[in-house]
Amino acid sequence: MIVRAALFFAILICLNCEPLRTQAPNEAGNGSDNAPHIEQIDIDKELQKEVNTLESRLEFVENTLQNFQNNYNALKENFNSLKTNYNQATMRIQQLENLTHQTVMDLHDQSSKYFTLESINSNLQKTVDNTNVRLDDKTSALWTEISNVTEEVVSISGMTNRSFDILRSKNVLLENKFQEISNNQSNIVSTLNQIKFPGPQKNKLVVFVAQLSREILISTNKIIVFDKDQLNEGRGFDPHTGVFTATARGIYTFSASIESTNCDVRGAIYRNNEQFAHIAGHFVDREGALGSATSYVHLDEGDRVWVQWMGELNGRVGHVQSQFAGHLLHEMDI
Repeated sequence: MIVRAALFFAILICLNCEPLRTQAPNEAGNGSDNAPHIEQIDIDKELQKEVNTLESRLEFVENTLQNFQNNYNALKENFNSLKTNYNQATMRIQQLENLTHQTVMDLHDQSSKYFTLESINSNLQKTVDNTNVRLDDKTSALWTEISNVTEEVVSISGMTNRSFDILRSKNVLLENKFQEISNNQSNIVSTLNQIKFPGPQKNKLVVFVAQLSREILISTNKIIVFDKDQLNEGRGFDPHTGVFTATARGIYTFSASIESTNCDVRGAIYRNNEQFAHIAGHFVDREGALGSATSYVHLDEGDRVWVQWMGELNGRVGHVQSQFAGHLLHEMDI
């Protein structure tokens, strides 16, 4: 727009100066009054054409400048975009270079680890080979030990069988001894019955025999409850508690036998929390244990007598040979 204004201003100056140049011939008397006017019209037309041409060119120049400006802005934007892409590409290349360097370092580390593992594997293989050799040697020695132990077991088995035979013999002797004691007890009872005691005699009969109806487990210091009374004259024995209560004052005899199927026999016959007869028997595998005792004791009316287990915590008392018996030998006056 500034260029167009400058061109118009120049054209106006030319138009204003042209009449001055055409007046000179008139003053000299070289033409008529119409000639200058015609020339002025032609000049105006020429000038108008020139102005139109200049305006057209000026418009073309302005359009060209505008297009150039637009192209310049577009090129500038493209340049900035390319510059940004270049910077991003440069950063990406740097990242790729760093990643490549790290990958190379990792490959070196992996190679080192691989060689280390190869060395460890070789050492392990050597260790396995040495271990196999040692195992072969120890296996041979172990078989030798097993053979020796087998021979010892056979020898011990023979000795054990002989020991069992000896223990069976001892068990038979104990049973015979128990039978002998029972017979002696019967003889003593007969003898005492034949003794003439001074004073009036009473014919009160007190006698009981009790057994177990089944095998039982019992704890230490617990009363063995003989729950199966085969004989209970005088009703002094209670099969629910295993306790005999004296119904008369006098001399009593008591006998007890305890059979154990899992441990040594340890027991006692008690009178009012006082032990007066001890029962013991040694446990033999597959044969069990048997212990018995017989004793005489003076009881007052109301005194209590029972058999108490003194052995292991979970003693197993058998019901075949276990028995508790007693009777009044002689009633005494108060």
